[in-house]
Amino acid sequence: MPEPLHLIALAAAVIALAVAIRCAIDTRRYQRQAEASAARAHQALVEIKEIHRARH
Repeated sequence: MPEPLHLIALAAAVIALAVAIRCAIDTRRYQRQAEASAARAHQALVEIKEIHRARH
């Protein structure tokens, strides 16, 4: 029968792994959101530049 401290250490390792996986999933999602936001910002700058050129 495993010692209680080994079971606690195993449980802590499983929890740490679950947290790491969750962080990786969240990071990917936030990265996609950041990329989409950057693309929108870039498109806005392109449109502003085109308007500026049309006026001058």
